Amino acid sequence: MLYVNQNEHPEIPYPNNVSDPASKGALSGNIKDAGCGLCALSMVVDRLTMSSLSLEDAVRYSVQEKANLKPGTDLKILAPYIAGLYGLEVAFSNDAWELARTLESGGCGIVHIGGDREGHIGTLSDVGHYVFALSYNGREFCLLDPAWRENKYQIPGRKGKIREDGLFLYTTALVLEEDTENRRPRYYLFRRKNS
Repeated sequence: MLYVNQNEHPEIPYPNNVSDPASKGALSGNIKDAGCGLCALSMVVDRLTMSSLSLEDAVRYSVQEKANLKPGTDLKILAPYIAGLYGLEVAFSNDAWELARTLESGGCGIVHIGGDREGHIGTLSDVGHYVFALSYNGREFCLLDPAWRENKYQIPGRKGKIREDGLFLYTTALVLEEDTENRRPRYYLFRRKNS
């Protein structure tokens, strides 16, 4: 099982927010600062295919498909492109139970986190973020966070909402629904074709 942490790749350039040529992302963007979506896509490809998607290729595809015009990555653009390249199907959803069914049937997903906002402290991130959804056991979702760091889930407002087992994070549908409330779509659902 591949795990990719964006914090380990400040050396890989990733121009993003390029619609604002003077922005930090456009001038000096990198995977560490804005590559969570690319890391999550690499984990999807590893999980569902016999191939791999390097971060360098993911950057190239994002730039080519213009999924990097705003800060980070627009997965509404890039996810279908990557799915097509690797023989996968992708669907967009706003329903955590549809994500659960996808995971139970052998697929995987990417969760689009909304971060902090008025009345809500982001559980998985304080800003917009993507995390990889690996499985569902009937009670909890198992996630891999491309921006995991020690003690990230011990700060006030997050503590007790995430159960950690090494790099594997476990949480409930309620936490995911609250954390994605301001995102559309909330979930990107991936399956092998004809599965």
